[in-house]
Amino acid sequence: MKNSVINIACAVLSIVFGASSVWAAVYRERDEINKTFTLPARARVEVVAINGSVDIIAIDGDTATVQLERTASSRAELDCNRIVLKQAAGNLIIESENTGGCGTIQVRHRLLLSLPRYVDLGVHGVSGPVNIGAIVNIGAIEGTLSISGNSGNINLAQSGRRSRITGNQGMITVKLRRLDGGLELSGNSGPINLYIGDELNAVVKVSGISGSVSSDLPDVTFHKTAAADYYAIIGSGGPTIYVLGNAGTILLVRYRE
Repeated sequence: MKNSVINIACAVLSIVFGASSVWAAVYRERDEINKTFTLPARARVEVVAINGSVDIIAIDGDTATVQLERTASSRAELDCNRIVLKQAAGNLIIESENTGGCGTIQVRHRLLLSLPRYVDLGVHGVSGPVNIGAIVNIGAIEGTLSISGNSGNINLAQSGRRSRITGNQGMITVKLRRLDGGLELSGNSGPINLYIGDELNAVVKVSGISGSVSSDLPDVTFHKTAAADYYAIIGSGGPTIYVLGNAGTILLVRYRE
């Protein structure tokens, strides 16, 4: 059963990965990295400084699959960029680095990951869209999420445990069927759309917003407490969703499968 789930996930990633080759055809040079890693329970995975899209799905088991495509206009530019895949103390780091003395280079990445669902995940400094658990309906990352300093839209199938989304530029969409340990969204620039499941009970606290707040949920209304501060109670209340210092609109929407 475990192997079949992994095979399904890899097949989905390969389809998406192959589709990106059409986009990459405008570049003369390209290469690929395909590796697998075995991760212990509650491992941490860090994705850093990817210049392009990042797509992540969650699977059962302990195997992480990394597929990364690099494209550039010349082999020299590819040679000036390297991808670090490092496993230490059971944790996994995936990071792009440019070597010194190369000047300005334009290397684009497309990173596709399948990860054990209980990892703790950090995604930092990505220049492109980030999709976590949003490719197929296999499941979401259950561990803690830390997402910061990215420029591009962020799409999450679920928030994970005690998750923080900070300092990002672009639209943020989070689908919340449940909320474990709260969620913080702070210092982001762009609209935030929270899709709320029918069984979710939570409190939404908004502070220092530069933009409007609204709710499409029945019986859920934002109440103004200061010039740029609001709160709303979903269901019977519960864990808190903090939205702090956001430049953009906040919208609560009913979640649909």
